[in-house]
Amino acid sequence: MPETLTDVAQAISLAQRRAFLQLPLEERRRQLAAQAERMVEYYEFEAERTEREAWQGRDIVQS
Repeated sequence: MPETLTDVAQAISLAQRRAFLQLPLEERRRQLAAQAERMVEYYEFEAERTEREAWQGRDIVQS
């Protein structure tokens, strides 16, 4: 999957999903790890976090 999905709501096609599954396991893991890092940035962005906490009722895990 050469293109980067920046819009969280953007869906990928079935052909793209199948192409991903044809990649070697290590490449799939690398791509998923990179995607996870981007999502951390998305969810920890202050405006997004504040909005999420407002409807979620703060953190789920109490420390």
